Amino acid sequence: ATALAEKEGFEFVLFAGAVPMVLVEAVTGPIWAEDSLSMSEFKRYRRWFKQAKLKAQAGAIETLRKVKSETELDIMRAAQAHVDAALVPFLKSNLKAGVTEAQLKFKLDQALQAEGRYGLSFESIVGFSAGSALPHYESADRALKPGDNILIDCGVIDRRYCSDMTRNFVFGASSEGYKKDYAKLLQVQSEALKKVKSGVKAKSLDAFCRKGLGDLAALFVHSLGHGVGLEIHEAPTLSAGSKDVLQTGEVVTIEPGIYRPGEYGIRLEDTTIVLDDGNEVLTKTTKDLLSFNEDGPVQILLAAA
Repeated sequence: ATALAEKEGFEFVLFAGAVPMVLVEAVTGPIWAEDSLSMSEFKRYRRWFKQAKLKAQAGAIETLRKVKSETELDIMRAAQAHVDAALVPFLKSNLKAGVTEAQLKFKLDQALQAEGRYGLSFESIVGFSAGSALPHYESADRALKPGDNILIDCGVIDRRYCSDMTRNFVFGASSEGYKKDYAKLLQVQSEALKKVKSGVKAKSLDAFCRKGLGDLAALFVHSLGHGVGLEIHEAPTLSAGSKDVLQTGEVVTIEPGIYRPGEYGIRLEDTTIVLDDGNEVLTKTTKDLLSFNEDGPVQILLAAA
């Protein structure tokens, strides 16, 4: 916070309990407060700063947080590296016929937290087949069976900073339709990642993916991505209506999806750092379509380029 204040040319004051009188007397005129404050907090600030005119403003601090320092980026690299190291080995040990989505999610959350070393960026999403066709699915009692696809969306918090990634797997054999959709989504998502750099309009990336999906764009039912940092969803927004232009040092997700109701859903999500002339992808877990077999080795059904 101190570094951010210095960069933006304002004074950062940390206080607990009552506000220092020297600050009360020094602040006059209009001052801005985040509109996310509770009503009681807003009233308290208004009582404190009697010589000032308090106004609410959306996203004031979040806008300043968009561009991360190298220290922040190193923490986010470490958070994602932990997930990358944990996910596939976890699946090798825990994908068994009959395990439910809820059971697998519970075990995954425990594994990711590493006995308290990490927090969870959000409740992990684990969806099999029809469950994976719901973008914001809550894992239920659906039991894993041969032929099911598996969608996993997960992330951890390391020193208050979040990570975020979605990958897709298969238990046993896969339908040709699923593999065809996966190949198309992988192609479009990979091409979109190549276009991420400073100065690019966020809405142009969303439009690029929808155009690339062609007729399948009707099955892509959410925005392309979002910023990641102290919160799992923060500025900038990558959507059709976004006014954001990407800046060096922002951390964003690129996560197009194809959702066939009642059948399956596929989402490929990478988190990446925006650079002057490109980007640095943090999410290293393979995007090969892996098939896990209870009594055999992991197979690659479709290789990522």
